[in-house]
Amino acid sequence: MKEQVSFAVVPAEKSAETQNGKPKKKKFNRTYLFCWIGAGIPLLGFLLFSGFPLVISILAMFSDMKYNKIETMVWNDFAHFVRFFTDPKLLQAIKVTLILACAQFVSLAIALLMAAFLSQNVKGTRLFQTLYFVPYICSTVAVSIMWNNIFGIEGVINTILGLEINWYNNLDNPYTLTLAIFISIIWQAPGYGIVMYCSSFKAISPSLYEAADLDGANAVQKFRYITLPGISSITFFLLLAGVLAGLTTFDAAKIMAPADWDGNAGLNNAGLTVMYYIYIEGMQFSNMGYASVMSWMLFIIMMIPSVFLIRKRILEVEDM
Repeated sequence: MKEQVSFAVVPAEKSAETQNGKPKKKKFNRTYLFCWIGAGIPLLGFLLFSGFPLVISILAMFSDMKYNKIETMVWNDFAHFVRFFTDPKLLQAIKVTLILACAQFVSLAIALLMAAFLSQNVKGTRLFQTLYFVPYICSTVAVSIMWNNIFGIEGVINTILGLEINWYNNLDNPYTLTLAIFISIIWQAPGYGIVMYCSSFKAISPSLYEAADLDGANAVQKFRYITLPGISSITFFLLLAGVLAGLTTFDAAKIMAPADWDGNAGLNNAGLTVMYYIYIEGMQFSNMGYASVMSWMLFIIMMIPSVFLIRKRILEVEDM
């Protein structure tokens, strides 16, 4: 009979790192040094160029300063907040900002239509995508200057229409200035959305459209029940980015509606956005306290649609 061999489990010796019940300290080597340097440089940059100004902006909301000098800070009994809730000029700036923010929705619709057209195996699709994307990568300042000349009294628009409208100082309708800024934003914004949508269309499985054809679905039904759900993630991203970009409109307004000595951006402040108003108060009038209040309030206002859209998107994903 063969002898049975038993294998006894021998407890492993304690690791050198846990001898005497105490973990052994790791030696500080070059790898750790480079990791700390790599993480420390951007952190230091944030503290110096963002963190410190952030703290100063919070303090400035509750104090007055002379010529934006920190050493002149004096408690002001919430005067900036009182002005914020009673400032008619701010209400005008919010109105103009919301109007210009609507340009982002129009741009998104244009991007979707153009991308849907280019996805139909059109010859030269790559070329058209490049041409549509060029305005997006152009400097907003350069684009605004171009449209500033187009809407001039002797510009292309008046020449084509045979009119002599002063778009920037129209006594009959000051909001022609807002319309000019609106058009300049629509011209530049759709390029990014077109490229993103064209890529997302390719990610939709062709078998879904084949199955829809077998079921007798028409083009509108396929677009509604297949295409739109398939590009919902990209639409959510573009919608969120567009809302944030619309609420922070600045460059186009500053170029096309330069502020006068009183801080007015065009007749009836038709070119005044919230970001532009913050710039005027903080830089032109050296009123950093009130500019800080508007900046933080704008941040809160931007958070509301962002949280709403993100929450709505999470619920849609969970229901899938």
